[in-house]
Amino acid sequence: MKRTLIEKALTGIDDRFVQESLEKITAENNVKSKAGKYEAPGAGGAGRKFLILVLAACLVFALAAVAYAANVWGIREMFRTELRELPEAVVEDIQVHTETAAAEDWSARVTESYCDGSKILMTVAVSGGDRYVVVPAEEDTQSSVEVMGLSGAQTLEEYAREQGKELLFVGASLMHNEDLGIFTESQNHRSTSPTEMVILVESDRSNADPVESAVCWVHAWMADGTRKNLEIPFNLGAAPIQGEEVYVPIDPDAIPGITVGNATVTKTSLGVTVRYQETVTDQEAASNILKRESPELPGLMGGFIEDGSREIILTMGQGEIPGKLTIRYYDDDKAYIGEIDFRKAI
Repeated sequence: MKRTLIEKALTGIDDRFVQESLEKITAENNVKSKAGKYEAPGAGGAGRKFLILVLAACLVFALAAVAYAANVWGIREMFRTELRELPEAVVEDIQVHTETAAAEDWSARVTESYCDGSKILMTVAVSGGDRYVVVPAEEDTQSSVEVMGLSGAQTLEEYAREQGKELLFVGASLMHNEDLGIFTESQNHRSTSPTEMVILVESDRSNADPVESAVCWVHAWMADGTRKNLEIPFNLGAAPIQGEEVYVPIDPDAIPGITVGNATVTKTSLGVTVRYQETVTDQEAASNILKRESPELPGLMGGFIEDGSREIILTMGQGEIPGKLTIRYYDDDKAYIGEIDFRKAI
């Protein structure tokens, strides 16, 4: 299910449902006007719009209450920081999930996913039930409760003891799924309560082949070293490709230490992805390269996979596929090295 379906569900509401539902709401809540009674507006025109707005508001409040109760944070909310934010268009291609795995005393649920040829984003909500205080895997017992968004000088160990619970250190991954072609992965955690946490898993793909399913591996351990794992199979819906072009480097040897091949440029709702090969001709000079960016595609970021040659994968460039493509290179001190200009293949 996609997020936009919720918005579409508010349109085309049948008049009889509107009338009956509002009458029921009115009766149950004893809503009265200044005249001492409630008189429903007519089914058409402004009256019907008013009724729909009332029901829509009730639905929004209900959904908000459910989301609050479940402490659900989605991909866009988890991804958003002071430095980056997902484009609005990506909402159309975010899949909503309910796939869940549970052990005796804790559980996890995949809540949302996005997948294209270069990146997979996934959120998973973890609950410690009545037994565990859930904290990020990279923390330890002496970490401050601030990592859960709480104030105070207590350590995690002290807080858990005070609550009569145990600590559960939790992370999540897709990296063990070979068919996904994931070569690097990062996580972002947010505690939605002391016993619940949402994890955003951001995976970069070297394999652009379409995939239809994945397994989220939720790994956890207790303070005494006891390990606990959950596996959650879920379906992946591929975001459609909105455009693709091949570019040829004008001077493949313009950057010291490497020779550059043709670039494939692909656009999805997440942004523009640039892929090309670099052949290393001077290891020392090539090792000085730290960063690549494009003036035509703000926000473009990424790295490379090295296996004899380098496969460069730069993702999330914002804008349309450009008429020309320039990749600028910078060294370890962020000083400009040079640039490669590409032209579209004929």
